[in-house]
Amino acid sequence: MVIAVTLNYTFGFNKILIQKYFGRPLGYLAYPLYYFVAYYFTLIPILLIKKKTYLLRNTEFWVKSIVFLLILGLITPFYEYREFAERVGETSFEISYIRKIFGYTKRLLPLVFILIITKLIYDRKEKGFYGIRLKGLNYKPYFSILLLLIPLVTVASFLPDFQSYYPRLKFWIYPEMFGYSVFKLSVIYELAYGLDFISVELFFRGALIIGMAKVLGKEAVLAMATVYCFIHFGKPVGEVISSFFGGYILGVIALNHKNINGGIIVHLGLAMMMEIAAIIQYFINN
Repeated sequence: MVIAVTLNYTFGFNKILIQKYFGRPLGYLAYPLYYFVAYYFTLIPILLIKKKTYLLRNTEFWVKSIVFLLILGLITPFYEYREFAERVGETSFEISYIRKIFGYTKRLLPLVFILIITKLIYDRKEKGFYGIRLKGLNYKPYFSILLLLIPLVTVASFLPDFQSYYPRLKFWIYPEMFGYSVFKLSVIYELAYGLDFISVELFFRGALIIGMAKVLGKEAVLAMATVYCFIHFGKPVGEVISSFFGGYILGVIALNHKNINGGIIVHLGLAMMMEIAAIIQYFINN
């Protein structure tokens, strides 16, 4: 991870080798390979060192890992909805807004569909739906974590990188559209933004931890954290580094409790806190 982060933020290899294929046909090859490298180049050496290579002979491991990473790799560069946005939107603002909404919601339905099939084939006897369970979790610690993060988010909100990236919808430049006020447009946007975090938790902590732990046990955590870090390349470097450790911690929690609701609370709560902090900074500075 140190090598990957250093190369990316020194030479921009993610932008040069991967991001330029976003929305292009070659992206459907580049992105799956990108995630395969992140996952298997982390997991296989671990299994070699710990003398657990027998796990690589398990068919369920290969089917699940390939399918999960493939769905991530195929959904990420999917950008065909831009043509729909151009047909529906009458102004550049409307087109931009529709693209953002589709960009945040495009993962959830394909992911849920794949996980339903996987559960019917391999995990029919497992409780819950890849960590989405009402029982088996004490929620108080997660809200305590959010309280502890408030000072950190507050400090970070004064940084230029933070203010340029958040809030994700710069509502002050958007006019009223589709017969909705800017406030209603912002609420719809934040709901779509929130759904994206739910799909992220369902994939990384649900599929790659709870789904893969049946085969890999605790060895599923570090490989997941690596892929999770890779999807953050392009964001501020501090957020990328924290995503690795945060993803690892959430992975351990999901593994121990077989529940991802706590991760959803922390992830979604932190995202909304950063949005709110950036909005406050905007009003303070303007």
